[in-house]
Amino acid sequence: MAKKTTKPASDATRFTAYTVRDFERNGETEHDWMRIGVAFPHEDGKGFNLTLHATPVDGKVVLRLFEPKEDAAQE
Repeated sequence: MAKKTTKPASDATRFTAYTVRDFERNGETEHDWMRIGVAFPHEDGKGFNLTLHATPVDGKVVLRLFEPKEDAAQE
């Protein structure tokens, strides 16, 4: 039997789930990104757990790699 070579998920492999709404303002198209959940890869690397706190009306979920924001107090 083959050994598992995958590593457990970390913040580096976490994704943030968004729904994106396009709208017009002053003749320009703008985008409103609303955070609606999070996704973590399975330990075996063959799938994801997706936890949603809201469901987008259009059914489209955008997953982006999690990027922690720097603490303003550290400046």
